[in-house]
This record gives sequence, structure tokens and C-alpha cells, in this order.
Amino acid sequence: MRFSKLFNKKLLMYLVFWAVSFYAGLEVFSRTGDIRTIDVIYTFLFHVPLVIIVSLHAFLLIPNYLAKSRFWLYGLTLIVLLGMAYPAYNFSFLLLSDWLFPGYYLVGVYGFIEVTGFAVLYLILSSTLEFGRSWFEVLRSRNKIAELESEKRVSELKALRAQVNPHFLFNSLNTIYSEALKKSDKAPALILKLSDMLRHVVDKMDQEQVLLEEEIEYLTHFVDLHKERLNEPEKVHFITEGDFSGKKIAPLLLIIFVENCFKHADLTDKEALISIQIKQDAQELILHCNNTVYEKGNKEEKTSGTGLQNAKRRLDLAYGGSYSLDINQQENLYELTLKLGTG
Repeated sequence: MRFSKLFNKKLLMYLVFWAVSFYAGLEVFSRTGDIRTIDVIYTFLFHVPLVIIVSLHAFLLIPNYLAKSRFWLYGLTLIVLLGMAYPAYNFSFLLLSDWLFPGYYLVGVYGFIEVTGFAVLYLILSSTLEFGRSWFEVLRSRNKIAELESEKRVSELKALRAQVNPHFLFNSLNTIYSEALKKSDKAPALILKLSDMLRHVVDKMDQEQVLLEEEIEYLTHFVDLHKERLNEPEKVHFITEGDFSGKKIAPLLLIIFVENCFKHADLTDKEALISIQIKQDAQELILHCNNTVYEKGNKEEKTSGTGLQNAKRRLDLAYGGSYSLDINQQENLYELTLKLGTG
């Protein structure tokens, strides 16, 4: 189907080419200024050898020899083809004219050099059209491939963003439920924070970039809800610094690293801590996470890195090579620094 479509486009292009050439020939060969029947016949006979040579070149030599890098065969057959120009010209005016138009006496006025020159000229013109058409086809194919890759990239990003940890949602609901049972004044505020977070996930998941301020607010709510579950919330330090207004970032990206801190930290230990620092420096955003880990958590982290693999894949898709991610894991301490550009 695709071959047939391309062939039809190519055939249409040459039909237009010959129509323009025929009209130009009529203007040249019409001696009186008024186009007569004999002028049409003469122009037709003049084009017969040119149509044969150009068609053989376009539909035989280019696809079978030149396109397949068989340059020697292409060169030899091209020479033979040009050698056919003058005999074909004589055939057109001496034999074909008598057979098709017996009532007219027509004589070819051009010699070998002139006819061969016309053949070379038409081959150059038609080849320019052919290569131009091929270039546009290649360009269209590349654009189509780029479009498909972009669609695949967007789909993959959506799938990765959709991997929201359900445990946080359940734990938050349990915390709110406990506060509600105690008829605590905190319950409405916690519900509002969780509601804002869920709205952010739903509204921003499909966007390529979101405002950094909104993402910071989402992280703040996340940390606040986690701190409500802790007996010693002062062990969690969440610090933001810089001007985030107008800056943008890929949505739901930083949450993976922040969530990782709470997942592997042992906050029951006296020396335990979680430190999360987010700093906007000129055009660069810096996220620094620092948390203590316990032995069980350390082993789990070595065997299960789905969250970080998810984050790295999303970083590659959204930022390419314009980011840096450094992870330093010691016996009881886990450090992570992410730097990326924000527009």
C-alpha cells in the first residue's frame, strides 16, 4: 500500500513536470504566436525521446542502481541511455510521425549534440525534482518517527507518574482517622492538605511541567502529614530556600526522593534524623536529602530500588543529560543530591 502510494505521488509529479514542459515547448515552437495543430504535433514528437529517457532514468536507474549504491552500473546505463537520445529523436520524427500523423511532413531540425544536450538538461531537471521529492519524504519520515517517539515518551512519563505509593495514602487516612476519633482540631487541616495533594496529582500528572511553587507546596503537605504520625516530629527537618516563583519542573518528580527518606529512615533511634533541603540557585534547583538508615532498611534498599529507578528514568526522559544525581550510602547514613535546571 505504501509503495503504491509513493509510486502514485511520483507519477503525478512527473505528469505535472511534462505538462509544464509541453506548454513551454508550445511557446517555443509556435512561430506565428498562435498555437496551431502542427505546433502541438511537433512539440509532442520532440518530447517522445525525452519522456522515454527521463522515465527509464526515474523508474529504473535511480531505484535499482543509484538508490542501492550500484554506481558503476548506474554510470554505464546512464551513458547508454544518453546514447539512445538521438536515435530515439530520429525514430520519433522519421517513423512515428509518419505512422501517427501521415498528413503532415515533419523533420527534426536538431543534431546529435543538441539532442544529447536536451537529454542531459531534462535529466538534470527531473533528477532535481526526484531528489527534492525524496528529501521531503525522508524529512516527513523523520518527523513521523520523532512524533511517535515523543508520543511514546509522553506515554511512558504518564505511566511512571501514575506509580504513586498507595501506602502513604492509607497511612495518612489512618492518621486523620485517629485525629478525628480524638476530635482533634488538626483533623480538618490534615484533610485539607491531603485533598490538596490528591488534587495536585490528578490535575498535574499529565502536564509536562508545573510551577515549582506548586510542587514545593505538595512536598510540604507530604512532610507535614508524615510528621503527624511521628512521636518525635522534630527529627524531620524540611527547609526551602530561594525564589521559586515562575520556575517550572517536571511534576511529581521530587516526591520520589523525599518519600525515599521516610521509607528507609529509622526514626525510633535516638540519633535518627531526616533532613530535606530544597534550594533554588539562579537557574538551578538543588535537592539534598540526608537520612539515617537502619540495618534492615539498608538491606531492603540494596534489593529494592524501584522508586529510584523510576525517578532516574523520569529524569532521563524529562531532562536528558541536563541533570546530576549523586548518591552516597554509608553504613548508617544515606545522602542524595539532585541538581537540575528550572525554566
